[in-house]
Amino acid sequence: MDLERDRIRTVFHEQYPGLCRFLTGIVGASGAPDLAQESFLRLCGARLGEISDDEIRFWLFRVGRNLALNEVNRENTRKRLWRRAGEALSFKRPAPEAELERSEQRNQIRRLLAKLPEHQRSALLLRENEDMSYREIALVLAVSEAKVKIDIYRGREKLRELWNEENNEM
Repeated sequence: MDLERDRIRTVFHEQYPGLCRFLTGIVGASGAPDLAQESFLRLCGARLGEISDDEIRFWLFRVGRNLALNEVNRENTRKRLWRRAGEALSFKRPAPEAELERSEQRNQIRRLLAKLPEHQRSALLLRENEDMSYREIALVLAVSEAKVKIDIYRGREKLRELWNEENNEM
């Protein structure tokens, strides 16, 4: 029992920050830590047995994603969640001009990501924020590698299109 507890503690310290970053992309900064903790509570209730640490990582990200999607569905509107996430991540003090511009771009990207279908958004977030391989993303999302590649390609294309539309209209 102590070995399993030590293993969970080790996995927690290794995976919690990345899981929070991933969940922040779905539910925002305010809800991500709670969902990450809930994912680990569920891990504690599961029987680990001979599961490798990599498989535990994928399991955690899959559980976290499912919890996050349930949370989004309960809120009934993704736009409201992303607006709150953008407000929570915005700077509270005046920032230098360059930092302010980067902050505005990050908020714009978050807003544009919210317009993507969930499967494209999740694949992009795992690839760009968590630097996961296509195979790892496929395991987390429980889809084929080919679908991951297509979702990432189409998500990037749609983001580029939305970015150009929004920035040409201004």
